[in-house]
Amino acid sequence: MKGPSFQRLIRWTTLSLLNFVIVSLAGVILRYKIAFSLPWVNYEHLLNAHSHFAFAGWISMALFTAFVYMMAENRASIKKGYLYQFYLAQIANFGMLLSFLFEGYGTLSIGFSILSILFSYWFTWQYWKDLTKSNLPLLLKYFAKGALSFFVLSSVGSWLLGYIIANKIFDKNLYHNSVYLFLHFQYNGWFTFGILTIFFQMLYSKKILFNEKKGFLVFMLLATACVPAYCLSILWTNPPVWIYILAALAGLVQLAGAVLLIQMIYSLRKRLSSEFANPVKTFLLLSLLAFSTKFLLQSLSAIPVIGVQAFGTRPVIIGYLHLVLLGFTSFFLFGFFLTEKLFRPVTGFWAISLILFITGVLANEIFLMIQGLSSIMQSGWGSSGIFLLVVSLLIFLGLSLLFIHQIYHRKSIDTQLS
Repeated sequence: MKGPSFQRLIRWTTLSLLNFVIVSLAGVILRYKIAFSLPWVNYEHLLNAHSHFAFAGWISMALFTAFVYMMAENRASIKKGYLYQFYLAQIANFGMLLSFLFEGYGTLSIGFSILSILFSYWFTWQYWKDLTKSNLPLLLKYFAKGALSFFVLSSVGSWLLGYIIANKIFDKNLYHNSVYLFLHFQYNGWFTFGILTIFFQMLYSKKILFNEKKGFLVFMLLATACVPAYCLSILWTNPPVWIYILAALAGLVQLAGAVLLIQMIYSLRKRLSSEFANPVKTFLLLSLLAFSTKFLLQSLSAIPVIGVQAFGTRPVIIGYLHLVLLGFTSFFLFGFFLTEKLFRPVTGFWAISLILFITGVLANEIFLMIQGLSSIMQSGWGSSGIFLLVVSLLIFLGLSLLFIHQIYHRKSIDTQLS
């Protein structure tokens, strides 16, 4: 794709990357407050701002851009509706960021959260219509509609959470299960199916032949298991036996879908290796590793003893969330944006930035795993806060340099590709 539409998508990608930089900065401040004293910062407020902006400001905006790119690849222009949706969503996202930062859950933050949800409904409705009329392959339509459906379903958790807070319902289980409802359908629904939509689009775009029947089977397995797999998130409440059984079955079905997908990718390894540049292959490989680990951990959490520890230990939860947000989703999106030249092609400066970012993400997962095991074994790790602060600084520095590089070279990208 060339011309004004492509330049606009580069701008959206750059703005999404800026949001990611802000998310990482908030992460640094959170880590600093844990390791040292920062009395003027309200930890809970900043944590809410950080998490909401990570989901809505970075991942959702990046997926939005990728989906619009996929739809507009064979069009001369981008529909005006998507232009309004992107910038209105940005306003809502920054409204959430600032209001959560200064008041936590309050009138303004809930109001901006509602706006963000309404804009996601608008996007889902518009994109679903355009997708149905498009000539995109049927498999892509299945995965994209699955992603959009779970995107909407995840908002049920937000509505429940708002109701609980507004009515001052002091029920720990209900509160946390509402949060897990949102997280589950974001991570295992919207993020996962969104990334798989883009992955198969990359295969079609590169004319890489694959077994479409297996692709449909992967969709059926993952989509069928997604709703009952929510039961994996509530095992910590010691639910009835049938919940354990449903959770175990959902975990096995999800694992089967993941294994089948990995087998498909392995069978295409030579063609994939020849089609993508080394930085892209690195990101895709790391994303696949995180994807595999994600489904393995989910399946293991169906074992009662492991499930209770997993969802009852904060470092384990944080580690899992970062595994999906940074490892699976962000790594893949970076690979996609590089492939489609929405990111500036890698130079020496970029390579240093990428190494800092990747090192920070991998070290973050290792340190969170050690912290989680220490917490479970009740042995403690006193210096964990310092180590996690250092890796959060690496992530922030890497992303900041990437953003500066993207801004500095944006005009040259436009000239090259127009």
